[in-house]
Amino acid sequence: MRRGSISLDRTSGTRLLLLAAAALALGWNLGGHRFLDPDEGRNAEVAREMATTNNYLVPHLDGLPYLDKPVVYFAAAALGMEVLGPKEAAARLPALLATLATIAVVAWFARRRWGSTAGWVAGLALATMPMVSAYARTTIFDSSLSFFTTTAIICFAVERPVLAWGAIGAGGITKGPVAILIPLATLIPWALFTGVPLRRLFPWRGLLAFAIVALPWFFAVTARIPEFPHYVFVRETLERVTTRSFHRTAPFWYFLPILPLAAFPWFVPALSRCSVARARWAWLARKVNENARDPVLLAAWVLGPLMFFSLNQSKLPQYVLPLMPAFALAAARTLSHDGAGSGSRAFVVAAAVLALALATLTLWLPGSLPLTGPERAAIPFTARTLAAALVVSAALVALAARRDSPTLAAAGYALVTLALPFASGPMLRAVGDDRSAYTLATTIPARASVVAVAAYPPSLPFYLRRPILLATANARELTSNFIADYADRYRTVPGSPLLPADAWRDRLARCAEPTVFVTRAGDGATRADLAHLPLLFADSHYAAYGPCTAEGGS
Repeated sequence: MRRGSISLDRTSGTRLLLLAAAALALGWNLGGHRFLDPDEGRNAEVAREMATTNNYLVPHLDGLPYLDKPVVYFAAAALGMEVLGPKEAAARLPALLATLATIAVVAWFARRRWGSTAGWVAGLALATMPMVSAYARTTIFDSSLSFFTTTAIICFAVERPVLAWGAIGAGGITKGPVAILIPLATLIPWALFTGVPLRRLFPWRGLLAFAIVALPWFFAVTARIPEFPHYVFVRETLERVTTRSFHRTAPFWYFLPILPLAAFPWFVPALSRCSVARARWAWLARKVNENARDPVLLAAWVLGPLMFFSLNQSKLPQYVLPLMPAFALAAARTLSHDGAGSGSRAFVVAAAVLALALATLTLWLPGSLPLTGPERAAIPFTARTLAAALVVSAALVALAARRDSPTLAAAGYALVTLALPFASGPMLRAVGDDRSAYTLATTIPARASVVAVAAYPPSLPFYLRRPILLATANARELTSNFIADYADRYRTVPGSPLLPADAWRDRLARCAEPTVFVTRAGDGATRADLAHLPLLFADSHYAAYGPCTAEGGS
């Protein structure tokens, strides 16, 4: 009895240690690299302006209404900046907290469904998937969306439809109508296949919860900006799905190679339980056996939304982030039911191939890739560290299969992604220095006005702590479809940062106040006209000249 208790304590301690390590890895050095423009810099600036103005209703970018995305993430990041100041960590903190909350919900559901082993394995699996780890540390909306869609699907599965619709409403004011689509694309096929009445998905109390959560903000913004509904439902939803106007078109099979990498290495045990016999049993028993409904739910969770995203004309890798909990649950179900050996051979082979590829990366990496010197210098350390982690991971999984130890197997599967934040630190710093406008911001005098000429470094206003002026023909440089669609209107608003395309020339000639001019590095004509000013900064993206003076401006 005593030896058994000691063994149980050690196992529990190991599991807690693994979960703690996963949480530490997710949040490790959260502000350790600069923003990766355009998305991070733009979103952080919207949050900074929200915190500065205390306008928590309508997001603004460069002082103009920014309605390309709803308010929840911006408001959460703005609150973080109220406490921590306008820093990278504050802007990324909501994504991290949403990821941790998603892990907790998934672990709770797996424990309730399949026992304690499945519970902690599901949490560890989700925490140590590369895509989950990456977007837990990124200032975009997908981790928050994933939390709300995961909560909604799980609440429906445990017959809590009111809570589910409340989560869908919160997701709707986080990233828009896609928060409705993902749960319904999962649950409608699941209900049809398993004989669950569809009306149970749409109780009036649930729809009321959705309305209470989502509609007040929508109506409040519409009262201020009447064109908002048309923009949301036609421009940002219908046109994004059916047209190529957003320049994110990709082949139908675009997401198929992304999924295994996004869910690696848990993708292997997640699918190792798949077989014709088991699929046939689940299909035949789906209406009478609760255990048969689980694989149908997980399959619908992946295939339903994946079909929509594949048909969608606009595609980005992070669109499949809300599918990762299904893979984590499938992997946990496999390891808790079938033991540590399930899928272990396939993983050892895959890990060996990837380790060899990473160990020799510097030998076959094309020299033509547009990498900076620091980025290229960081590659060997990152690649070799991950290669070593893959070798150790494969050894642990193989040993776990021999001992039939799910705990050891989970540790082996988790090891690679646990090492990722530490191995990728130098690379992320190098990429952040190249992609962000931090260095550019440090060269601009504090009292100088900034005029961007047909260019807009997204994180520059954040690092300057103030909006900048933009000389533009159509405002497309702001990477906001809403502002670009209504640029002519907002150009006439008093104090608008939008200037006519050639207005910078008049400012350069008169130079009523010291002004720095920023333009694209490849805009040779503009740079030639600015060449008589001091060159403050130049890299492969942007160049800055000035400041001009009243005596020597023209």
